[in-house]
Amino acid sequence: MTPAVAFYQPALENQEFGPKFHQVLERILVSGRFVCGEELKQLETELADYLGVPQVVCLKSGTDALYYGLKALGIGPGDEVLTSPFTFSATVEAITRTGATPVFADIEPVTLCLDPERCAEQLTSRTRAIVLVHLFGNCGDLDRFVRLCRSNSLLLIEDAAQALGTEFQGRKLGSFGDAAIFSFYPTKNLGALGNGGTLVINRPPDIPNSARLDELQAGFLRLKLPQLDDWNARRRELAERYRLALHPWVRFANSHPDSLPNCHQFAILTPYRDRLRQFLSENGIQTMIYYPEPLYPLPVAARVANEILCLPVRHSLTFEEQGFIINKILEFFRTVS
Repeated sequence: MTPAVAFYQPALENQEFGPKFHQVLERILVSGRFVCGEELKQLETELADYLGVPQVVCLKSGTDALYYGLKALGIGPGDEVLTSPFTFSATVEAITRTGATPVFADIEPVTLCLDPERCAEQLTSRTRAIVLVHLFGNCGDLDRFVRLCRSNSLLLIEDAAQALGTEFQGRKLGSFGDAAIFSFYPTKNLGALGNGGTLVINRPPDIPNSARLDELQAGFLRLKLPQLDDWNARRRELAERYRLALHPWVRFANSHPDSLPNCHQFAILTPYRDRLRQFLSENGIQTMIYYPEPLYPLPVAARVANEILCLPVRHSLTFEEQGFIINKILEFFRTVS
């Protein structure tokens, strides 16, 4: 059964770009350049300007971007890379693909991002880098991670796959580390018509043309990029409405106070998670669990995995739809209180 309130709606959200995309497609067909052409060149320039960084390199996926970024920084066999146990598996896949060993530190209970104190406890003579996951478009205290890396001669890589447009102290994420990556998977805030990603790095990476983003995806993303800040602002508005309405009943995954999150996901935490999800499903409301199990069993990550539930927060969500969600959640908690 189709839910009354869908979690994602990429088909609907992309329809408005159909007519302009046909023009882009015609331009690419006429050019005869389908790989490493003008669309890709212009997208990389526009993304670099948006992020406030010298250059970006667009690839076929965020996973590839992280792998090639790690390789360009010299990460490989014998190295340890600290990262989060509460993230998509691609984060660890990219690390192991280099031959390096992932080492996990626990997360903070509020941002659900890496805990800098737990990271410091995991450092060894083999630690070369920290892959800092900006989960759900939130971020922790970046100043502390920058100091931790500088004082221990570590590389800092931002896994900002979910965080395009998020800011910390007025700067876009992706501009703090030795490298950073973003994803353009269709359900991301800036989604392509398939896989895609980008790498931010200030040194020459050795990337084959076969791994570069194709012209069709680049052209489509160029159409959407000017709308991104407005879409992120809409998500923040929806997130604030959730917080105001649900504050007495659930806990929230929140970004650092000095940040401006893009609200890629809106996550609540409750010991009644499974019952609440079933109740919402019975009322036509689609939710998601990111992530049902941590990649490594650490205390905070394990507790969060048992309690987390993500509510719809797509920019196309109407206030009427959100009001229906909120009312059903409140109805549920009145029955269990």
